[in-house]
Amino acid sequence: MLLSIFAINSFRRFILIFRIFGKPKKRDFHKTPVPNSEGIVFLFLFLIGCIPIVSFVNDLQSFFYLTICMVVLTVIGFWDDLKIMSAKIKLVYEILIVTAAILADNLVLTNLNGFLGLYELSFWIGLPLTVFIGVFMINSFNLIDGIDGLSGFISIIAFISFAVIFWVLDYKVNFGICILMTGIILAYLPFNFSNKRKVFMGDSGALFIGFILFLMTMMVVTTNEPIIQRLIHKSILPIAPMTIFIYPMVDTASIYLYRLTLGQSPFIPDRFHTHHLILRLTNSHLMASVIIGLSSLLIVSVFSYLAFWISAHNFILLFFVVFFALIFAVSYLRVYLKRQKRKEYRK
Repeated sequence: MLLSIFAINSFRRFILIFRIFGKPKKRDFHKTPVPNSEGIVFLFLFLIGCIPIVSFVNDLQSFFYLTICMVVLTVIGFWDDLKIMSAKIKLVYEILIVTAAILADNLVLTNLNGFLGLYELSFWIGLPLTVFIGVFMINSFNLIDGIDGLSGFISIIAFISFAVIFWVLDYKVNFGICILMTGIILAYLPFNFSNKRKVFMGDSGALFIGFILFLMTMMVVTTNEPIIQRLIHKSILPIAPMTIFIYPMVDTASIYLYRLTLGQSPFIPDRFHTHHLILRLTNSHLMASVIIGLSSLLIVSVFSYLAFWISAHNFILLFFVVFFALIFAVSYLRVYLKRQKRKEYRK
């Protein structure tokens, strides 16, 4: 954390001195230029923080390949922060990097253990499915980085939740990375909320964090540790990362559905994301982020408890009921606020 505070502030000053600002975007809230590429510092801090963790790595070659993929993706995000890259070109890069990562560490999803009645999957079905999950997670996390503090709160909840899982599984490297990332994000939040020293993680930070969360997800879903079968029914294992990642999933699904119903491309940016709607109700970035963060934490806590007390079938059914109920609630709120805005405009 201390090193992160120093590094984030130093890079902020570097950007201000040399005026290295990204091109302004229509959906930006700030009027004056703000350092928007602090995510590249996250990568630097991650690499330094991994030095004591490397001694616990069993497969150094796979770890090296994953790190290379991480570096390339973060650099692409950094370039997008400065120049605004085409969404299609960025998507192609993401597909290639995710494919390389899952092949390098054998993270292809080939067994769902009875989740939704599915068991063994062929490699050629599992590969595109895993790539889709990776690209979806990376982009959905990028999409929630729209108001101050939200991506920080959501990522801290996610990394702490994964840290608990990896503590149980005795995955020392993954546990260490989760604690490392929590420290980096905790150092970033005060700058993100500050008025005088404000910074944004940008696409470089969002893609970097989204990619790590994807890797954590696949390491949980593909685990064969015997302790899992002693604690829960293995068919509900995919629900763990889905619950941790529920806000980005709900927001992305609802906003894509909304844009498609209007006949628009789902990739066109706007201010109708869930956090933008909550921001209109609260008129406070901090309050909106806290409300969404606490709601996500509540869902994670409740499902973590229920995993040990209800049947696997009911647990999976309950998750999807909650998931689609949240999508419906967000869609209704979006329509309601749009009507209110029209009434105010007419007045």
